[in-house]
Amino acid sequence: MNEYRRRFVAFTMALIGIILLILFVLLGIYMHRRVKKELENTMRLVIEPWGEHYLGLRPPGGPDHGPDPNGKPGGMPPPPPPDEEFEQREPRHTFLNAEGVELVFYDIENNELTLLNSELADDADRINAAVSEMIGKKEGYGTLRKYGLIYRYERINSSVYKIALADTSFILSRTANNALSLLGVFAAAMVLFYFVSRRLSKLAAKPMEEAVEMERQFVADLSHDLKTPVTVVLANNSILRANSDSTVSEQLQWVDSTDAAAKNMMGLVNSMLELSSLEGKKKIRKHPVELSQAAEKCILQLESLAYDKGIELGSDIPDGVTVLGETSLVEQIISGLIDNAIKYEPVGGRVEITLTRSRKKALLTVHNRGSFITESDLAHIFERFYRGDKARTEGGHGLGLPIMKKRAELIGADIEVKSSEKDGTSFTAVFEIA
Repeated sequence: MNEYRRRFVAFTMALIGIILLILFVLLGIYMHRRVKKELENTMRLVIEPWGEHYLGLRPPGGPDHGPDPNGKPGGMPPPPPPDEEFEQREPRHTFLNAEGVELVFYDIENNELTLLNSELADDADRINAAVSEMIGKKEGYGTLRKYGLIYRYERINSSVYKIALADTSFILSRTANNALSLLGVFAAAMVLFYFVSRRLSKLAAKPMEEAVEMERQFVADLSHDLKTPVTVVLANNSILRANSDSTVSEQLQWVDSTDAAAKNMMGLVNSMLELSSLEGKKKIRKHPVELSQAAEKCILQLESLAYDKGIELGSDIPDGVTVLGETSLVEQIISGLIDNAIKYEPVGGRVEITLTRSRKKALLTVHNRGSFITESDLAHIFERFYRGDKARTEGGHGLGLPIMKKRAELIGADIEVKSSEKDGTSFTAVFEIA
């Protein structure tokens, strides 16, 4: 079973791992596209015109604007007039400080480039070459893979362009961070599912372990029940061979003993075949059966058996109770319950058979006061080859009740049992009213 559990855990982990991997890959692709989309939106916001105040102004870098804060040619665009419309706009630094995005003004007439708060200022040659190439493109947004830059530009006036630049490494960095986060979540999820699958493997293996244990017990019980008669037959044959000069009448006891052992084995084999046949069948087609008549018939057939043992049969069977079932199976269930009660009732006792009905159910109860089944045995009496201590002293193979249970299940009936040391034992067959 440990090997089965390991294989179950390995299969479960592999299946869950593949599913999670596919989900996380799709999620990573979605997050990568989202990063690109967010960057595109940020760049669009950065280069949005700040209003008509800048239209028609001289490009940055002209003599009226002075040098930029870094002392390089050109300067900051002049602040707009302090009117109410501008004061209500989002602060300018929000756009200038957008993560991963740099703002550039380009004067195409004077071929002047102004970098605002730029970390790319030390790479001016690359920026100049990239700006010259992107201005020649019709698309206002794109990627210059040769320069490792993502751009978006917009024309402010006839000669000035406002350009937003971002390094392609920004997207790669964000994507790598997201991938590491997803990898951490994936690892944590796999660890969690490992412990969950180990727990599930125990639950999944439990029915199989029970089935294997039942099979092992079945083989052990079958071997035990066959061992005794086989031993008797072999021993009798040895005695007969050792006394080959004796007459048949002198050896008759050994012949009778062999015959009894053979009949015992035949009974066991027949019971096993019947139980196997019942377990292989599905529910059969049912028809109305006169339960009252079937019960009276079975009681009459078993009166001689009860009389031989000195047991009184009492009955309370009302007429006209009809149930759904199959006639032979209904009679076999009733006969089996009465025969079982007679078998375990002490000499001189009494077995009572009563039939009651409700609106949808008919209950046939066989009660004997002289037998008692312990609570530990009650949970197992319908298992194959199970025999309580008293059942072992009475003989049998422990297949009678399982066979009756299977017969009942085939016709949609049920068998219930109650037992107490004070009141004895009652078996009740519950049938469906026709």
